[in-house]
Amino acid sequence: MLSERGEVEAAPRGLLRTICLLLAIPLFVGALTVLIQLLAINPYPEMTRGERLDSAELCLQRANAPQPDCQDFRPVTLPHVTTLERGTSVVGAHYRLSFDRPVSDDLLAFVAPRVTDHARIEVNGIRMSPNSEPDGPLWHDWNRPIYGVLPGPVLRPGTNQIDITLTQSDIGRLALYPVYVGEADAIRLTWLTRFAFRTGMVRMNIGLAAILGAAFFALWRMNRRGQGLGWLPLAMAGATIFGWQLAYPNVAPPGPWWKFASILAMHGTAYCLYMFLRDFFQERSQLAFVAVHATIAAGLAILVAGHPVLGISAAGVSFIGVAVAVICILWILISTPLLALVDRFVLVLLFSLSASCGVTAWLDSFMAGEVVRLPLGQVAVTLLFAGISWTLVQWLVEMKRQRDRLSESLRDQVRAKSAELDEMYRALSRQKEKQVVAQERQRIMLDLHDGIGGQLVNTLAYLENSGRDDPVLRNALEDALGDMALMIDSLHSDVEISAALGMIRNRLEPLLDRHHARFEWKVEGDPRFDNPTRSKILGLMRIVQEAITNAVKHSGADVITVQSGERDIWITDNGSGFDPLLEAHRHPSESGLGLKGMRQRSADIGVTLEIETSNKGTSVHLSW
Repeated sequence: MLSERGEVEAAPRGLLRTICLLLAIPLFVGALTVLIQLLAINPYPEMTRGERLDSAELCLQRANAPQPDCQDFRPVTLPHVTTLERGTSVVGAHYRLSFDRPVSDDLLAFVAPRVTDHARIEVNGIRMSPNSEPDGPLWHDWNRPIYGVLPGPVLRPGTNQIDITLTQSDIGRLALYPVYVGEADAIRLTWLTRFAFRTGMVRMNIGLAAILGAAFFALWRMNRRGQGLGWLPLAMAGATIFGWQLAYPNVAPPGPWWKFASILAMHGTAYCLYMFLRDFFQERSQLAFVAVHATIAAGLAILVAGHPVLGISAAGVSFIGVAVAVICILWILISTPLLALVDRFVLVLLFSLSASCGVTAWLDSFMAGEVVRLPLGQVAVTLLFAGISWTLVQWLVEMKRQRDRLSESLRDQVRAKSAELDEMYRALSRQKEKQVVAQERQRIMLDLHDGIGGQLVNTLAYLENSGRDDPVLRNALEDALGDMALMIDSLHSDVEISAALGMIRNRLEPLLDRHHARFEWKVEGDPRFDNPTRSKILGLMRIVQEAITNAVKHSGADVITVQSGERDIWITDNGSGFDPLLEAHRHPSESGLGLKGMRQRSADIGVTLEIETSNKGTSVHLSW
């Protein structure tokens, strides 16, 4: 156990480690952001079948000025950004670009890969942008490239002029990036590539958000017990809302409240993802929980107030809550013990790359001037979906592993229980068989006792009452009764030698009383055969009974000692002994079994019989 001093010292170390980790996370994300920009392919390369226009003349349009009002042009290099702030009189930026018409007769076209926000394009004074009616609503062009064919009648020999006028309905940015003019096929390919990378990827993300949202909702409905799965459909709903603002800005509801809803959806997505991972990995840090809620609330308050902070717009500053939520998400992934090392590395890398790409989008949207070479906001969302999907896939894989282990355990239990049931059925069958045998044995015992036993007792009583006493007949009848009693006892008792000896004692004590003899009983322990059967015990008891009966009736002994060990029995008397030679030739009918019968029976049951006799008594030793 830790001492109180050890616990007090361990707490600051853990807190210091957490603080260092929380500070290292934004540094790591920042380093990834710089590395991505350094490795990014030049987004505006030269063309072999076209011309890149990266030099222009700029004239800022003022509010309430007559149209056209641009007389004061100054040279600028593209990309060029103009920031519109509150209180400024600038409402638009007019760019003038020049290019020489090529000698070939190939169809020409132009593409503006990136413009912000509404663009009105004229070539040699002829309007080429169909969505730029002077009195109509502003058409947002900030997330899609603008492509147009330049027919022959529009162009002039020699130098031609492209006028691009950018306007914004609210505070924000006016930005123009290099424009390409060249053969229509090559220009169209450039336009399709840029459209797929920007608008196409955002629209794909919207579809993914809708599909994943439905899948996560179904998964939550199937498993509502923990894991925080209910936050994922909400996160996908938020991703769908702000993705719609990027992919279809011109079909979104008009008014500033939709822009506010889009930013609010970004905050909601980050918050729901944090809550999902917090519940999913069972992280219960109150410090991170309070920090996320406090910073998101502060960011939304700044957004509602609308005042810039440190030269950054209120919308840009409001993302501080999103940044804190992302840091806490990465902290959960790094510190959770529920992830394997490989899975943890993959998830941290995916979410870190997503955060880095999101940082490029934030810098491109809210910082003055060109800060990043290639904003990757749409890639950030795709990586985010990949991270969430990887988390759930690993969870499902682990659930499958647990299910397989549980199924295997259940199969083992079923096999064990089936074996127990089979053994129980066999035991019941044996018990039923024993019950039937016991019932049959009981019937035989009753038949012997009431039938033959009754007849022998009646015959013996008749002999005694008739006055014609025949010792030989009486002995034969008594031996028959004793033998039958022994048979009945063997049927009644279990397969135990000590119990059978006790029954012999009870049966023969009346005989000893009639001959004025007594037992000296020294049966101790529990003598046993290696493979006991009722037949072997019955044979052993017949020999013991014969030895006791002979001692009582023929030796004149008054004390008969019965002693047992673990694997032997002694029957000793203090009688006059007998002549072994004479006894060996005596017929069994003359006196019980006789020595010959005793030896034969002992050989049949595998028992060694040793008899020693003298005028001081006889000793019968049975061993096995």
